Amino acid sequence: MAGISTSHSQYLLFPQNDFVFKVLFGSEDSKHLLLSLLDSITGEQKSGITLKNPFLLRNYPDEKEGVLDIRLTTGNGEHVFIEMQAERHRAIHKRMLFYWARAYGAQLVKGKDYDSLKRTTGICILCHQLFKDTEPVSCFHALEKSRYEPICIDFELLFMQVGNSNSKQGITYNNDLWAWRTFLGAETEEEMIMAAEASEAVHEAYNKLKVISQDPEIRAYSEARELWLIDQTIRENEARREGREEGREEGREEGKEEAIREMIINMNKSGIPIESIAAIANLSAEEIRKIVT
Repeated sequence: MAGISTSHSQYLLFPQNDFVFKVLFGSEDSKHLLLSLLDSITGEQKSGITLKNPFLLRNYPDEKEGVLDIRLTTGNGEHVFIEMQAERHRAIHKRMLFYWARAYGAQLVKGKDYDSLKRTTGICILCHQLFKDTEPVSCFHALEKSRYEPICIDFELLFMQVGNSNSKQGITYNNDLWAWRTFLGAETEEEMIMAAEASEAVHEAYNKLKVISQDPEIRAYSEARELWLIDQTIRENEARREGREEGREEGREEGKEEAIREMIINMNKSGIPIESIAAIANLSAEEIRKIVT
């Protein structure tokens, strides 16, 4: 493996952002990286993967709040979807179960019977601890209560925890699972470099991340996605606290507006066209010009 430069990137994105994760793994030229990640999580050798929703940047302005998972099929027909979940979600178990049911049921098209349904695997990558067990990957199947006999092999949900996995104790280098967990959960570039030194695939992913981090349009959309998620969190909190603390609610609105204004100014400084900024921020071009002038 070639040596890794320790010089820090001027602006490095992190893959915990689900938009960045999709850019990094969701394109045709990244399928070999996705395959390495998939193999390390499942512990199985997959082959012949086909992306069902490949990432196209030109489509993103119209769906910044839309689905940012990665969907694929393998050579033997298995369906897989992968979610990056950076923030805590109190109903993540049910959400993943719902997504699995939707993905499984979508296979049954007119003219086919139930025998045509293929194994479907849902993978959730978590940046926080969800289960008491300290195992890096938790795998769930549908089993009989006492005999643990599977009713059907088609059901599988996996949760992989990343972050806080950079301890070298008990770790064998060149372990791709450890390297991917460390890379995806990294909070510093030093952690990314350490992971990249342990795996060829992670090394390549780290280099690709450095390249896309220098793209001003990708940076702008990444920031827009972060702000949309913040806005969603605020809306959920406000819904629970409706009718209370009116003054504090106004303060939150002012804070959100200031964050959006700062995002618009940064995008303009990065050279993003006024029309593109307007599409991302859901404002008119004239309103954007008033903010940046």
